[in-house]
Amino acid sequence: MSEKRLDNTIFLMYLVTNSYCGKHNLSTEDFLKLDEKYEILNYVAECPDIFDSMTNEEMVKEIEEYVSQF
Repeated sequence: MSEKRLDNTIFLMYLVTNSYCGKHNLSTEDFLKLDEKYEILNYVAECPDIFDSMTNEEMVKEIEEYVSQF
């Protein structure tokens, strides 16, 4: 993975974390506990191109759908 792509992926992880925490009134620590259980950030890292074209609201919806599969 190129450095530019890696930087973009990290930024997307940041956006997903902040957006999800904001919608669900979670602390970053609470989100990271969810991430340990559902590997949310790994999911974002596996398909950053999809998240790159989404709004913050769409990112949250995608993560909610992903988590609901478990």
